Amino acid sequence: MEQFTHPGKSDVQSPRFIEGRTEEIQDLFGVPLPTLPEDHDSAGDHPVFLVQLHPRLQPAFLTFLGAASRSIMAGGREPQEFQDAERSYFQLLLEIATNIIENERRSGLLNLFWLAHFKEIAAAVQDYFTREGIPPFFKYQMHPLVRGFYRLLHRSTWNHFSSTASQTLEYNLGLNFNHHLIESLFEDQLPFTEVDVAHANLEGILVPQNRRFRLSGVEYRELRDVLQDRIRLGLTKQERALIDLIKTHLPGVDPSSYDEKAAQLKMVFQPAIVGYLFTDYDETLGRLTTSAQLTAGRDRRGGWQHLLHDYLDFIQAVRRCEIIDRFRRRIALVPSGLAEIQLKQYSTEDRLFQFSEATEVLNSARKVTILFTDLRGFTAASEGGISEVELTRSLYAIFDPMAGIVKRFKGKIDKFTGDGLMITFGSTQVSTEDEMNALRTAVVIRTLVKDLQKQGKMPYQMGISLHTGRAQIGHFLPDEKSVDVTVIGRHVNIASRVAGSGGSPVEVQGEKRATPGSADQEVWIDRHGTLYNFGITATREHVEALRQSSSWEIEEGKKGTRYTVFDPELEKKILIEYVGDAKLKGVERAQPVYRVNAS
Repeated sequence: MEQFTHPGKSDVQSPRFIEGRTEEIQDLFGVPLPTLPEDHDSAGDHPVFLVQLHPRLQPAFLTFLGAASRSIMAGGREPQEFQDAERSYFQLLLEIATNIIENERRSGLLNLFWLAHFKEIAAAVQDYFTREGIPPFFKYQMHPLVRGFYRLLHRSTWNHFSSTASQTLEYNLGLNFNHHLIESLFEDQLPFTEVDVAHANLEGILVPQNRRFRLSGVEYRELRDVLQDRIRLGLTKQERALIDLIKTHLPGVDPSSYDEKAAQLKMVFQPAIVGYLFTDYDETLGRLTTSAQLTAGRDRRGGWQHLLHDYLDFIQAVRRCEIIDRFRRRIALVPSGLAEIQLKQYSTEDRLFQFSEATEVLNSARKVTILFTDLRGFTAASEGGISEVELTRSLYAIFDPMAGIVKRFKGKIDKFTGDGLMITFGSTQVSTEDEMNALRTAVVIRTLVKDLQKQGKMPYQMGISLHTGRAQIGHFLPDEKSVDVTVIGRHVNIASRVAGSGGSPVEVQGEKRATPGSADQEVWIDRHGTLYNFGITATREHVEALRQSSSWEIEEGKKGTRYTVFDPELEKKILIEYVGDAKLKGVERAQPVYRVNAS
């Protein structure tokens, strides 16, 4: 689950009215921020979310749009045609929204659906009014009607669950579900009427027929010009209070660019700066009174404070909608006629969200890499003379730095197992580097263990395992606020078993062995197929996944195939070599395993 924060690298267009900082978005949408599903590829160049909407949804909306526009042109009467179109569109949306909430696990699916649908809506509205030759102001004139429609829909959805399954809302969405994103889509009008707010003609939006905003286009232009002139004056005089406000509320704007129009546009769209400028009775209000349009607007409203309120209402709506636009650009709408093989591929990669009235929204099974660590000697120590405090501190010494290593390589600690960790790669964020990052994590953890052993801070041995396979991603809801995400399936069991060991490293099956030091003393299989792991072990599935993601050198050793690569990230040469086929408890077939060494 990802909070509604700043867009990823794929969003290369610089913002026009906002900076896009998390604090700025919190001011506009509240805390906690609205959530979206996990960002699986925030560093990529393609859209993050692939969304397929119900094939009947756009036709139903277009029918509703046409009937609504004809109703407006007919003087606001609601003929039977409009009522039928409204009922059909309403029922379909209600079924889809209901299904989403039933599939929600506090993962942001409802927010993603409305973002995707309004991306589709905005394009359809623009195309419809251009194609039909209808005056553009009609789309603003009809907004109160469609706003009432979506309000009723949202309320009906909530009432459906509140009356029949209130706990579903509390658990699936969470007690702190933030409605502000959805409300902005409905209330602010611009997500409905504009494809790209950053490049919209704002004066053209503020036409007399637009009842959403009380500000007129002329008032907006003259207010903006007065405020920009006042900002230029303050910058010329090096007005400390103004400069401090700019630095506080627009910290991303370089002071050397304060004189540029792009920077000053952000300033006149920043409420705190605008409020400060309006307190200057000599300069700001003095200039305002020289404008016949603004003076008339003041008199019509009953005071300058009401004109300021209308201006702030408009700029806040524009700022919210630019943020919404930037997130809509991260969504690619997948056409309903896409080839079945492509749909299956996207679904398998856990990249496709399918919103309909009766199906699972997201395929929650995906390829993941699982890393297990298992301490040797911990159980014996806990049953010996060591105190619980000393035992706990010894675990802190290894687990605390391991958490930093996992974070460095973009893994996720799934759970602590008492004397070990289960770490996943690809369970919440998918990357082509998942398998290699898991290997790097294992190598760095192994180095940490050796260093702690040399310092006398690590009285245990450790076995580390790496395995790649498909697993189910479960989102469990222990209470109304928390979400526990974990991976489930047979591949988790295999990874766990490969981390385990058959006995002591000193004496195994009557054979004397040195305390593990070199790689061949750390991982081996005896003649019965028992695996002994005091180093790093990888399964064949993980090795094959590594080979597909990196260029490895291959050579045949005495016991089997060896793979080597120099990793620039770790600045180490990594060797992977076949050990044998291990018989693992609870696993039906023997598993080919490899040991890993880095130098």
